[in-house]
Amino acid sequence: PLLEVHAVEKAYGPRKAVDGVSLTLRPGEILGLLGPNGAGKTTTVAMIMGLIAPDAGEVRIHGRALQGDADPLKAQLGLVPQ
Repeated sequence: PLLEVHAVEKAYGPRKAVDGVSLTLRPGEILGLLGPNGAGKTTTVAMIMGLIAPDAGEVRIHGRALQGDADPLKAQLGLVPQ
């Protein structure tokens, strides 16, 4: 898979913004994240892009974990919001 997100979680203080999100994206697939305000869409994308670290779970790009020294992986990512 191109992108694997497994059971990621993120909390801001006592408020859990993302709770156990998992998804897989293969080459050629298109992904849309839909939900109401406060559902955790932006936080999920920020974790996928490596802008913030998940409190739990894992993000993998091309099978490699997006944590620690991930600058070479981050250089392969791009984001076009809206």
